[in-house]
Amino acid sequence: MAGKMIDLNNLNVQQLAKMKEQVYKEVSLIQDSLQSLKMAQKRYISSQEALESAKGRPSGTSMMIPLTKSMYAAGQLANPEHVTVCIGAGYFLKLEINDAIQYFKRRVNFLVERMEGIQQIGLEKQKLQNVVTEVLEMKLQQAQTENK
Repeated sequence: MAGKMIDLNNLNVQQLAKMKEQVYKEVSLIQDSLQSLKMAQKRYISSQEALESAKGRPSGTSMMIPLTKSMYAAGQLANPEHVTVCIGAGYFLKLEINDAIQYFKRRVNFLVERMEGIQQIGLEKQKLQNVVTEVLEMKLQQAQTENK
Protein backbone atom coordinates (compact mmCIF):
# COMPACT_ATOMS: atom_id res chain seq x y z
CA MET A 1 0.00 0.00 0.00
CA ALA A 2 1.21 3.45 -0.84
CA GLY A 3 1.08 6.30 1.61
CA LYS A 4 1.78 6.59 5.31
CA MET A 5 0.72 4.09 7.95
CA ILE A 6 -2.33 4.96 10.03
CA ASP A 7 -2.84 3.74 13.59
CA LEU A 8 -6.42 2.52 13.46
CA ASN A 9 -6.77 2.85 17.24
CA ASN A 10 -6.41 6.63 16.88
CA LEU A 11 -9.42 6.88 14.53
CA ASN A 12 -12.94 7.49 15.81
CA VAL A 13 -15.93 5.28 14.96
CA GLN A 14 -17.08 7.47 12.06
CA GLN A 15 -13.62 7.47 10.48
CA LEU A 16 -13.34 3.71 10.90
CA ALA A 17 -16.79 3.18 9.36
CA LYS A 18 -15.82 5.35 6.39
CA MET A 19 -12.53 3.50 6.00
CA LYS A 20 -14.33 0.15 6.19
CA GLU A 21 -16.70 1.25 3.43
CA GLN A 22 -13.81 2.49 1.25
CA VAL A 23 -11.85 -0.76 1.67
CA TYR A 24 -15.01 -2.77 0.93
CA LYS A 25 -15.45 -0.84 -2.34
CA GLU A 26 -11.79 -1.46 -3.24
CA VAL A 27 -12.17 -5.20 -2.57
CA SER A 28 -15.31 -5.29 -4.72
CA LEU A 29 -13.53 -3.46 -7.54
CA ILE A 30 -10.64 -5.93 -7.36
CA GLN A 31 -13.05 -8.86 -7.51
CA ASP A 32 -14.83 -7.32 -10.52
CA SER A 33 -11.48 -6.76 -12.24
CA LEU A 34 -10.47 -10.36 -11.64
CA GLN A 35 -13.77 -11.55 -13.06
CA SER A 36 -13.25 -9.46 -16.20
CA LEU A 37 -9.72 -10.79 -16.63
CA LYS A 38 -10.95 -14.38 -16.22
CA MET A 39 -13.56 -13.79 -18.92
CA ALA A 40 -10.88 -12.40 -21.25
CA GLN A 41 -8.68 -15.39 -20.47
CA LYS A 42 -11.51 -17.76 -21.43
CA ARG A 43 -12.01 -15.91 -24.73
CA TYR A 44 -8.31 -16.16 -25.56
CA ILE A 45 -8.26 -19.86 -24.70
CA SER A 46 -11.36 -20.41 -26.83
CA SER A 47 -9.73 -18.60 -29.76
CA GLN A 48 -6.56 -20.63 -29.33
CA GLU A 49 -8.55 -23.88 -29.29
CA ALA A 50 -10.46 -22.83 -32.42
CA LEU A 51 -7.18 -22.19 -34.23
CA GLU A 52 -5.73 -25.49 -33.08
CA SER A 53 -8.80 -27.32 -34.38
CA ALA A 54 -8.52 -25.53 -37.76
CA LYS A 55 -4.81 -26.24 -38.05
CA GLY A 56 -4.01 -28.80 -40.73
CA ARG A 57 -7.47 -28.77 -42.31
CA PRO A 58 -7.57 -28.46 -46.10
CA SER A 59 -8.75 -25.34 -47.93
CA GLY A 60 -12.49 -25.23 -48.50
CA THR A 61 -13.33 -27.06 -45.24
CA SER A 62 -16.72 -25.95 -43.94
CA MET A 63 -16.69 -24.84 -40.32
CA MET A 64 -18.48 -22.68 -37.82
CA ILE A 65 -16.51 -19.49 -37.11
CA PRO A 66 -16.83 -18.18 -33.53
CA LEU A 67 -17.89 -14.53 -33.60
CA THR A 68 -18.65 -14.33 -29.88
CA LYS A 69 -18.91 -16.84 -27.05
CA SER A 70 -22.38 -17.90 -28.15
CA MET A 71 -22.65 -16.79 -31.78
CA TYR A 72 -21.12 -18.59 -34.73
CA ALA A 73 -21.23 -18.04 -38.48
CA ALA A 74 -20.93 -20.70 -41.16
CA GLY A 75 -17.83 -20.32 -43.27
CA GLN A 76 -15.17 -22.05 -45.27
CA LEU A 77 -11.49 -22.19 -44.56
CA ALA A 78 -9.93 -20.22 -47.43
CA ASN A 79 -6.26 -20.47 -46.43
CA PRO A 80 -5.44 -22.91 -43.61
CA GLU A 81 -1.94 -21.47 -43.19
CA HIS A 82 -2.96 -17.85 -42.49
CA VAL A 83 -5.64 -16.39 -40.22
CA THR A 84 -6.82 -12.90 -39.35
CA VAL A 85 -6.71 -12.15 -35.63
CA CYS A 86 -8.45 -9.27 -33.87
CA ILE A 87 -5.92 -7.71 -31.50
CA GLY A 88 -8.36 -5.17 -30.05
CA ALA A 89 -9.62 -1.65 -30.72
CA GLY A 90 -10.62 -2.63 -34.26
CA TYR A 91 -7.12 -3.70 -35.30
CA PHE A 92 -6.50 -6.99 -37.09
CA LEU A 93 -3.37 -8.92 -37.98
CA LYS A 94 -2.89 -11.53 -40.67
CA LEU A 95 -0.73 -14.23 -39.09
CA GLU A 96 0.42 -17.72 -39.83
CA ILE A 97 -1.72 -20.09 -37.81
CA ASN A 98 1.17 -21.17 -35.54
CA ASP A 99 2.03 -17.53 -34.83
CA ALA A 100 -1.62 -16.82 -34.02
CA ILE A 101 -1.72 -19.76 -31.60
CA GLN A 102 1.45 -18.45 -29.93
CA TYR A 103 -0.10 -14.96 -29.76
CA PHE A 104 -3.07 -16.30 -27.80
CA LYS A 105 -0.80 -18.33 -25.52
CA ARG A 106 1.20 -15.18 -24.73
CA ARG A 107 -2.00 -13.24 -24.03
CA VAL A 108 -3.20 -15.98 -21.65
CA ASN A 109 0.15 -16.00 -19.84
CA PHE A 110 0.08 -12.20 -19.58
CA LEU A 111 -3.41 -12.31 -18.06
CA VAL A 112 -2.42 -15.06 -15.61
CA GLU A 113 0.50 -12.93 -14.38
CA ARG A 114 -1.77 -9.90 -13.96
CA MET A 115 -4.44 -11.94 -12.17
CA GLU A 116 -1.85 -13.31 -9.73
CA GLY A 117 -0.71 -9.78 -8.91
CA ILE A 118 -4.26 -8.51 -8.50
CA GLN A 119 -5.17 -11.52 -6.33
CA GLN A 120 -2.26 -10.68 -4.02
CA ILE A 121 -3.45 -7.09 -3.73
CA GLY A 122 -6.98 -8.38 -3.10
CA LEU A 123 -5.77 -10.61 -0.26
CA GLU A 124 -3.97 -7.66 1.35
CA LYS A 125 -7.10 -5.50 1.03
CA GLN A 126 -9.25 -8.26 2.56
CA LYS A 127 -6.83 -8.51 5.50
CA LEU A 128 -7.06 -4.74 5.93
CA GLN A 129 -10.85 -4.96 5.74
CA ASN A 130 -10.86 -7.60 8.50
CA VAL A 131 -8.56 -5.53 10.73
CA VAL A 132 -10.63 -2.38 10.24
CA THR A 133 -13.81 -4.34 11.03
CA GLU A 134 -12.26 -5.77 14.21
CA VAL A 135 -11.08 -2.36 15.43
CA LEU A 136 -14.47 -0.82 14.60
CA GLU A 137 -16.33 -3.54 16.50
CA MET A 138 -13.95 -3.11 19.45
CA LYS A 139 -14.56 0.66 19.49
CA LEU A 140 -18.34 0.13 19.27
CA GLN A 141 -18.23 -2.29 22.20
CA GLN A 142 -16.14 0.19 24.18
CA ALA A 143 -18.68 2.94 23.45
CA GLN A 144 -21.55 0.70 24.59
CA THR A 145 -19.84 -0.20 27.89
CA GLU A 146 -18.99 3.47 28.52
CA ASN A 147 -22.66 4.44 27.97
CA LYS A 148 -23.89 1.95 30.60
